[in-house]
Amino acid sequence: MPAAPQLRAPAPRRRHGTAARPRDGDHVSALIRVHRLEHPFGLHYLCCATWGACYAVRFDLVVFFAIAANFLVIVSGNPLNALADVRNDAATREKRHLVAAVNEIGRHRVAALTAAEMVIALAVATIVSWKAATGVALIILLYLAYNLEPLRLKRRGYAGPVALSIAAGLLPSVIAYSAAGGQPEPAIWLVFVGVCALGTARALWWAVPDRVGDAAVGSLTPVVLHGKQHALSVAARITVVGLLLLGGGLWLRYGPWWALLGVSVSATFLLARELPTSKMMLRYGMTLVVCATAVVASIPLLA
Repeated sequence: MPAAPQLRAPAPRRRHGTAARPRDGDHVSALIRVHRLEHPFGLHYLCCATWGACYAVRFDLVVFFAIAANFLVIVSGNPLNALADVRNDAATREKRHLVAAVNEIGRHRVAALTAAEMVIALAVATIVSWKAATGVALIILLYLAYNLEPLRLKRRGYAGPVALSIAAGLLPSVIAYSAAGGQPEPAIWLVFVGVCALGTARALWWAVPDRVGDAAVGSLTPVVLHGKQHALSVAARITVVGLLLLGGGLWLRYGPWWALLGVSVSATFLLARELPTSKMMLRYGMTLVVCATAVVASIPLLA
């Protein structure tokens, strides 16, 4: 006698216009993308958070708290930027994955996540010292001013890349250096300001592939405002100034050979400035930047 056919309950229907619930792995991937932690960006943020302490040549628990606060506040700016730049990135083919990540997590959740990370970073910095807390607060203010109206420094010419470089480059290095007991010395300031100038130049170069999306939504970045060639010319001049400042500071503190090493590795970024897409510029250019920052950070430890 044949067996009776097994009856199965029909699969629940999804309501029209609703999306399937993302899997946990999708959420993790979206969080990594919205924080821009793909390789080599995570290493770059860690270098930015850490290398200032190398110039005071001291690492203890307080310094590690300062580095943690630096890393968290640097990374917290990325979800904010992804949220603020949804319209820009939607018009830029190579950045649409950021829009997808924001939509997958949810815009309100991204905003809440950004706020929570900034508050935690400020709390950790408060454990270090009032100076570290002040530095982290300034970074937060710069990120807010860069991304949000009414200031929205991103669309205000050269103020945008300068603000980004101060927030992600100069201030974290000063915070780590101060936490490690570093004293204000002219040579160290030359090194820090030189690295900040190099970061400003890189931000200008990396804005070139985004010019179509930025122009489409009226973001007056230097590339949109003055044209590609003018922005690249200014970036080249800022790079020269940054290399001179960096080299001068290293020469005064450690001698000409260490200065030559620091300038040489920092100039290797120029090899990646003419790559045709933002993906290639960021992947290969950022790898060169990470290597250069690691070498510059190691100079006081080796000299």
